[in-house]
Amino acid sequence: MPKGNVFDRLRLSSESSFARWGEICHDHPWRIIALVVVAVGFFSSFLPTLQLDMSTQSYLRKDDPARVTYNRFQREFGRDDRIILVIHARSHVISEGVLRKVQQIHEQAQALPQVAKVDSLINARLTLGRGDELIVRDLLEEWPTSPQDFQQLRKLVESRELIRDNYLSNDGLSTIVVVTPDAYTAEISGALAAPEATDAELDDFDFDASFGDDALVPETGTDTAASTASEGAETGLLTDAELFAVVENVVALGESHSSDDLRISVAGPSYLTQQLTANLTRDMALFTALGMLVIAILLTLTFRRWIMVILPVGVALLAVQMTFAMMSFLGITVTSSTQILPSLLLAVGVGNAVHILTVFFQSFDAGRDKREALSYALGHSGLAVVMTALTTAGGLASFLAADMKAVADIGVASPIGILAALFFSLTLLPALLSVCRFRKKAIQTDEGSLFQRFLMLCARVSTHHPVKMVAAWGLLIVVSLYFASGVRPSHNPVHWFEPGSPLRVSMEDVNDRFGGATYLEIVVDSGETNGLHNPRLLHTVDSALQTAAEIEMNGLRMGPTTSLLNVNKELHQALNGNDPAYYRIPDDRALVAQELLLFENSGSDDLQDLVDTPFRKMRITAKLPFLDSLYYRPYLEAVSEVLDDSLGDMASYTLTGVTPLFSATMGYIISDTVRSYLIAFAVIAPLMMLLVGSARVGLISMIPNLAPIVITLALMYLLELPLDMFSVLIGSIALGLAVDDTIHFMHNYQRYYKKLGDSEAAVRETLRTTGKALMITTLVLAAGFAVNMAGSMVNMQHFGLLTAFCIIVAFLADVLLAPALVTLIARWKEEKKTV
Repeated sequence: MPKGNVFDRLRLSSESSFARWGEICHDHPWRIIALVVVAVGFFSSFLPTLQLDMSTQSYLRKDDPARVTYNRFQREFGRDDRIILVIHARSHVISEGVLRKVQQIHEQAQALPQVAKVDSLINARLTLGRGDELIVRDLLEEWPTSPQDFQQLRKLVESRELIRDNYLSNDGLSTIVVVTPDAYTAEISGALAAPEATDAELDDFDFDASFGDDALVPETGTDTAASTASEGAETGLLTDAELFAVVENVVALGESHSSDDLRISVAGPSYLTQQLTANLTRDMALFTALGMLVIAILLTLTFRRWIMVILPVGVALLAVQMTFAMMSFLGITVTSSTQILPSLLLAVGVGNAVHILTVFFQSFDAGRDKREALSYALGHSGLAVVMTALTTAGGLASFLAADMKAVADIGVASPIGILAALFFSLTLLPALLSVCRFRKKAIQTDEGSLFQRFLMLCARVSTHHPVKMVAAWGLLIVVSLYFASGVRPSHNPVHWFEPGSPLRVSMEDVNDRFGGATYLEIVVDSGETNGLHNPRLLHTVDSALQTAAEIEMNGLRMGPTTSLLNVNKELHQALNGNDPAYYRIPDDRALVAQELLLFENSGSDDLQDLVDTPFRKMRITAKLPFLDSLYYRPYLEAVSEVLDDSLGDMASYTLTGVTPLFSATMGYIISDTVRSYLIAFAVIAPLMMLLVGSARVGLISMIPNLAPIVITLALMYLLELPLDMFSVLIGSIALGLAVDDTIHFMHNYQRYYKKLGDSEAAVRETLRTTGKALMITTLVLAAGFAVNMAGSMVNMQHFGLLTAFCIIVAFLADVLLAPALVTLIARWKEEKKTV
């Protein structure tokens, strides 16, 4: 039994086992290759079923309260996703030429597959009274025939607040066409069609009954059909593929009508989601190709041996393929955050292979045969490679506890990929080395190379002046902590696109000209059937909305609202000689019910989008600017406070829609960051203690791994970059990767220190033999992430820059700070022995 403490014996036993495994790989390579091919082939068969999900809901877990509430809302009132065509004209919108174009666009949009409805100036609701008759019709049901008619139409629109604010910009040169997709898949949407009530049924209608009660709405109506799906489930709702098809059709429609005189752009949350998905798909392919190219060039320039390029890149690519195959097998969707996987796995997979191959060829070129060289390489580096994989996977697994689903998915997918890369590095790589033919090369010394001179300089400075080195890094860390505390969180997918990009411009246009590019949905529940006939409740809600409309925080202000209240006011005005003084809600319950019945009898079906079947719940849709989610939470809290004070026990309410989803996402960014860092540290630190055989030294060795994170956060502050869903990932990723170099350094330092008995000599020998591999893997990792800077999304460019920077700082900490720390520890131990 080897002498030493239990950690030393365990390490020596593990190294012996890895050496034996190298011999097995050499003796039975084709069996290993066959098993790997079968495993990869089986899981790859699931790749065609891999799903992408870039929706707003994908950021949150399925059981998240905000997501559950949002899905319930969609089942009750339909989809709130809207695709907005923004039309800019050179002349006033209300003119013959422009309105004809708007009409063509409106009609063609309505004819598109899986479009539930289209809203524009063409069909804006106009409610009028003529004597005792109530007329509810589309604004342009009667087309103007003369210049005077257009002038009158312009005055009419200006006098109708709801039409003017929703469809006409202040300068009169812009309008919008709003396309609402079906709420359900094509199959279910067809089943939801219900026959309209007959005149005889309307004649027998009870004024106090609910709109569309059981006598009027068959059991195949929307609420009944929706309830057939399990509560809380999302099955049956329009799929992303179907939604994107609608978006693409709307975009094509807008492009077909664009001209010099009519500029048309597209906006809205649905268009944002579709563009994010398109860019994700394109950028993932780009990152993979660029990563392969850059890494191949680096390996070629460094090793000048074809097999040192083909095998590492091949192993890494297999890890990427296996990861996405396993994701499909496990039912994990590709989200916005998982686009970092190709860069991450390419870099990690190549890093594993480089450490093994470097030692293998040093041994092989020195005269050993393949079997001996494989045994030596795996015995020398196998344990370190396994430990680096476990620490990297452990650091990334910390995301499993994240509240954001998009971040938690990284906690599942990335450890799968890391372990897949480890598996291929320890099985396929040595098996392929056994069967591939290559020649021995003359041993080339690196003593005079730039790499080696730099590493020896680091060894000399850090061991000769360890106190000064530790003090310098300590000062840098303290200053960085001060700046890092100023980093602000952010979540604004619109700003992930380049300034001046079509989507960003159109979203800002809708924000500025039409009150907002996103929506807040407020559902008021009266608590009783026909509760929405209660004028006291209606007045209370109306007053609360007016108060909420006065709230302005960080550029957020409620835009035009659409609800039952608008219908109540329009009806009362129309039935009182169109007198604007009667634009209000009646005070009599029976009158409210009677006017609503007349509204239904007029042929309008607008109430179906505004109230539920029992006339218990009311939907209020308010426009809001699409801004940074950082601002939504305090604003929504202020709106909630107004509603709480106004409604009291009279009714309950729910805030939902896209805006609260973004608000929930924003709330998790800080908590997920802190939690993931703590968990990553808790996982990695014990592994470091186990490797070095000392709790104290293991904890101290974590300092070089934490320093790069703090310094990177300081850089974010200096560059005014926010802490968003992607920069949240940097810390745990960097911690998992940075510790790899520390493990290799500490593993070899311990070996040489026990052999030489001198700390300075052990540091110098460690950097001489392992330093080059550390530097190469650092360059590979940094280059692998830096390719993200070539992406089309600003957030991915920042992610690539910051992660590459963090990895380089981690390398510098490992060759400057770590040697200084172990030198001080060795001196302290020697002084303790002397005392």
